[in-house]
Amino acid sequence: MKKPNIVLVVADQWRADSIGYTGNTATVTPNIDELVEEGVAFSNAYCQLPVCVPSRSSFLSGWYPHTKGFRTMHHLMGDEDPNLLRTLKENGYHVYWGGRNDVLRLDADVDKYCDTRNDKYLEMFSKMRELKEKQTTIPVTEENKEHDYSHYRGIIDNPNNPDKLQIDNAIEFLNNKVYGDDPFCVYLALALPHPPYQVGEEFYNQINKGRIPAPTRLTEEEWEAKPSILRGIRENQKLYNWSDEQLKEMKHVYYAMGTELDHYIGGLVDKLKEKNLYEDTLFIFFSDHGDYTGDYEIAEKNQNTFEDCLTNVPLVIKPAKGMEVKPRVTDAMVELIDIQATLLDLLEITPNYTHFGKSLKDVIKGEDKHRDVVFAEGGRLEHEEHCMDAGHSPANEYWARTIEQTKMPHHAKAMMIRNEKYKYVYRLSEQDEFYVLDEDPMERKNQINNAQFSSIIAQFKERMLKHFFETADVVPHRHDKRF
Repeated sequence: MKKPNIVLVVADQWRADSIGYTGNTATVTPNIDELVEEGVAFSNAYCQLPVCVPSRSSFLSGWYPHTKGFRTMHHLMGDEDPNLLRTLKENGYHVYWGGRNDVLRLDADVDKYCDTRNDKYLEMFSKMRELKEKQTTIPVTEENKEHDYSHYRGIIDNPNNPDKLQIDNAIEFLNNKVYGDDPFCVYLALALPHPPYQVGEEFYNQINKGRIPAPTRLTEEEWEAKPSILRGIRENQKLYNWSDEQLKEMKHVYYAMGTELDHYIGGLVDKLKEKNLYEDTLFIFFSDHGDYTGDYEIAEKNQNTFEDCLTNVPLVIKPAKGMEVKPRVTDAMVELIDIQATLLDLLEITPNYTHFGKSLKDVIKGEDKHRDVVFAEGGRLEHEEHCMDAGHSPANEYWARTIEQTKMPHHAKAMMIRNEKYKYVYRLSEQDEFYVLDEDPMERKNQINNAQFSSIIAQFKERMLKHFFETADVVPHRHDKRF
């Protein structure tokens, strides 16, 4: 039998609580929510490192960031590394790759990973960056005059988002049927809702302003127990000068950016249905990581902090016809590296490399238990200056975050372990973190020094040691010849 077609849509920086199926009633995501009616949505899906390149390298390789050092923005994958797209191509799939790279090194042979590559996106993305640099920031008032954060743009005219161009080209690929009789994989690495926070009025007006939650703000006592890099970013961005209404306005625009992406995804789904391809297509939507969006008086992301707004991401799997499925939203604990394992299992592909994902096939069928814990990590050692995403001037929109990566212990290595109730963060060079999530879902109160939880913390440390022991390296699936 012909294998099912595959569509993988990867959003950039979309937090899980900003989508309809997780219960957010302010945002509007009808097309993604419709996929949930036919598939399985995950409320407890977690990325393995909360910035773009390491997260994508992880879910495409099936390796944790520490397995081979894929934990920075500057260390990419090569032809010697496993990659889901190459595995699919080697197993008979015509692979269309559209959108961002954020994965492969310049010396990688792109033809090994895809049959069709859309470079118009790159040209459009460059033009969009030029336009974004000309946009004005939020109006300066007496209340916020001291802020120097420039990534908020608000409502703009004719945004010409490159994601629309990318979806249109993917639709053109489906119309042209260049894949012939081969099953196809459409891999779309899109840009929304990545900052700058800007959107057209059409999508802005769809958001229910009255239902946008107030931003999470910490007391000074609570801030003292947070890691130094988070305190540094907050000080640099100066969003503490913004009122609750202004921070809610940032979230309003961010939600609308998600609505915009949902609209484009709807166009792709409509084309699959028009071409009678939808039922035979395994459709997977997820995000590489989340976004602070004004919570904790911070915007964007960070490389070695692990609040749920950064690590908890949307994930929806709509199986193809003939695959057993129990449609629902499940609270099973899953990791993004499980996506690759699931595809390989469903397609009955045996990879020629070791990976650490765990297939979600049984969860798709109806099981609601998967992993006992999930992990995320980031940071560097003190001498690893090559691991910094630094060098921006204070005028650059990323300076507020990347300047903190030049400091220690700010950018020191850290790892999160989390289950349904607790979250523990081991920090190499400063105080650890521990949160009781059912009582404190916004992770305001670090209880690392509360003796009541010492036995649970010890269990998490032991579990983390086991995790490192199991995933610290991989042995190639070959026997090398001696000379």
